[in-house]
Amino acid sequence: MQNKNSNRQLLLPLFFMGALAILLTVGCATSGSHSTATMKISESEKAISVARESNAITNTPVDLRNAENKLAQANQAFTDDEYLEATRLAEKATVDADCARIMANAEKAKKDADQMHQNIRNLHQNPE
Repeated sequence: MQNKNSNRQLLLPLFFMGALAILLTVGCATSGSHSTATMKISESEKAISVARESNAITNTPVDLRNAENKLAQANQAFTDDEYLEATRLAEKATVDADCARIMANAEKAKKDADQMHQNIRNLHQNPE
């Protein structure tokens, strides 16, 4: 009988320590989600800014608009304390902004190459 009581006395503190560890883990995960969402939103804002600088508004306006819309949704989710959703949306916005930037750069490179080809054709037609 005394052995059962001593086992209970040992298990009770272990139970409370386990419960405390779980609570601390959940608390850290929640604050981590907040900081992760903040970081991802910031990355998304920067990616959109870089895409704008790459002239994505002219060459790939749909992709840029998608990125901006997802960033707005991410900010709203963040405001609503939905940090995981905010993180997810911000990551999608970053991908859309990167796509817009890459496509805009590709379009610019294509236009530059076309112009160079035209210049070469003009030189062949009008040698001086």
